[in-house]
Amino acid sequence: MSLTHKFLSIFSPDGKLQQIENTYNAVKNYGLTTVAVRGTDCVVVCTQKKVPDKLIVKESVTNIFKITDTIGVIVTGSVTDAKSLITYYRMVAAEFKFKYGYHIPVHVLAKKVSERNQLATQFVGLRSMRCVFTIVGIDEEKGPQVFKVDPSGFCMGYKAIAAGTKDQDAINYLEKQYKKKTEGWNTDEAIQTAIMCLQNVISTDFKANELEIGIATTDNIFFRKLSEEEIDVHLNTIADMN
Repeated sequence: MSLTHKFLSIFSPDGKLQQIENTYNAVKNYGLTTVAVRGTDCVVVCTQKKVPDKLIVKESVTNIFKITDTIGVIVTGSVTDAKSLITYYRMVAAEFKFKYGYHIPVHVLAKKVSERNQLATQFVGLRSMRCVFTIVGIDEEKGPQVFKVDPSGFCMGYKAIAAGTKDQDAINYLEKQYKKKTEGWNTDEAIQTAIMCLQNVISTDFKANELEIGIATTDNIFFRKLSEEEIDVHLNTIADMN
């Protein structure tokens, strides 16, 4: 066994950390692809809703969570790892609100998430979390915001982004769609783009109960999940377009 495998904080000769490479592989092996789209007046996150067993209550299975009333996150990878971090970030957001008197901005929260993730790459006794966070919300000054934070602590803002098993295929699709719509998507277009992106990379037509979509708009900055009835309306629109 090489030192880069035995000591997780030692760089390999090609400049990589083996624990981070393994974490990326673990995220992809969960078999889930997530998509986030920033519109002109909204932010949208979308993923498959996979219920592993028929006896499980489907409402208890989710990859979309609230950090605050106005900030949401979609998790790609291990939800069990993510839940412990989500609890911590809710505490961070509450402390910020108590200290400064207003909700924590999306970019500030994303920075704190990335700092916590990056810390795990510096110490042998810490394990990096097997999850990618895509943080979304409506900023009072900057408008719709989408940030992706990976297990290494890398954090960047995006107009549209994907993570998970078929992330590169999804990103290629989003890039093509953005070139056709450089002025940006409205709310309906953003939702439908996210759905069509998933359908394209997974090569399947979804039913309303097979999707999970979160949204926040400039008219209603509170982050929420769409109901199956609302999702079905967009699926019908996509079917008519095709």
